[in-house]
Amino acid sequence: MYKLLLTLHILAAGTWIGANVVQLVTNNRMTAKGGSDAASWHQTVAWWGRVIYSPAAVVLLATGIGLVIDVGYDWGSTFISIGFVAIIGGAAIGITKLAKGSERAAAAFSAGDDAAGQAEIHKNRPWQAIDMALLLLAVVAMVYAWGASFS
Repeated sequence: MYKLLLTLHILAAGTWIGANVVQLVTNNRMTAKGGSDAASWHQTVAWWGRVIYSPAAVVLLATGIGLVIDVGYDWGSTFISIGFVAIIGGAAIGITKLAKGSERAAAAFSAGDDAAGQAEIHKNRPWQAIDMALLLLAVVAMVYAWGASFS
């Protein structure tokens, strides 16, 4: 069971991180185009929250819990706490900041207000960085099993 859980856990983390990287390298290009191209892109990014990020977070959480139980880690291990913070923090940022910002940007671009759309995306950049930092911190914490102890 361990290998299946670990495989699914890694795939879910890779999905989340990969989608973040795609946005990182594509957002500026699509936002600069303005108009309907930018509106469509940011509508798609908001949609990813439901079809990519949410499922990835659920799989990460479920497989992470399964791994803790299967291996017998103590729930108070540092790397497990960091994992919970990354999932909860990432989900909160995604729902309250990133998805809503993308929706507002898409609406602005659709209405022909490229400046307002670009301003919305500019407001999202720090939140994107925090989300990615949380994920990368969690990956490092998991790989090195920071503060691992067994129950």
